[in-house]
Amino acid sequence: MQALSLNENIALVAARDGYFLVNRHDVFIGKSFEIYGEHSGIESAFLKRLVRPGDCVIEVGSNIGAHTVGLAKAAGPSGRVYAFEPQRPCYALLNAQIALNELTNVFSFCRGVGKARSQMWLPPVNYNARGNFGGVSLLNEPGQGSEPTEVITLDEQLGQAPCTLLKIDVEGMEEDVVRGALDLIRKRHPLLYLENDRVEKSRSLVALLLELGYRLYWHIPPLFNPDNYFRFKENAYGNIVSHNMFCCHQDHEAAAGLVEIKTPDDPHPAAPRPISFGWQQPVR
Repeated sequence: MQALSLNENIALVAARDGYFLVNRHDVFIGKSFEIYGEHSGIESAFLKRLVRPGDCVIEVGSNIGAHTVGLAKAAGPSGRVYAFEPQRPCYALLNAQIALNELTNVFSFCRGVGKARSQMWLPPVNYNARGNFGGVSLLNEPGQGSEPTEVITLDEQLGQAPCTLLKIDVEGMEEDVVRGALDLIRKRHPLLYLENDRVEKSRSLVALLLELGYRLYWHIPPLFNPDNYFRFKENAYGNIVSHNMFCCHQDHEAAAGLVEIKTPDDPHPAAPRPISFGWQQPVR
């Protein structure tokens, strides 16, 4: 068995990192597991190389656990992974992966994470229809059909955790999560791996991390991994990439070959490029 359809909504996949229950309507994460036996395999391999047995990992924005399972296995029985996911249907699948793979070292929380304790809202989502369920953002104000969700800070929840890697993928709230974890970050100096795909929010996020003494590097993996687990050669995702940052306090082997971000004004890879016509107006 590679992927077994349980019904029109759910499939069970024997994937690279273990067994996964996936939503077949999810055009990115779920479908990727069905086709390739992994999601964003190049990013996943990079992350697993950052973790050693006994490490403590905090993952904010775990979704269905696409990376959680591999991180937990890398940390081993003596390590820990704290996984946060506010979407209840995704959180249910996250816990399914924890159970299917007998991961007693994973602690999961159905909560949002931000810069202060608060209440935010999840927009209505039809999980039985085609969609990108990894791209759902929390709302500051309630709307029709929205669902309230508790938001906590990492300092409040895990301020004493011996964190070695903090991974954040929260659809534009990355800076809020960091600001709610300043005590933990200053005390533990964990490696950071953050999504940074909102060009308009990048400068402020980069400035904060530089102020905290980190060296920042772009890590921009394509979603399609030619060496995927099922060896399926067709690229279903074209040129789509993830814009992430790897951050460390000291030199780290994982930064080899990556482009360093020196200042908040360094250009974002996803920013529109100036148009060049290949000529200059004559000097008068």
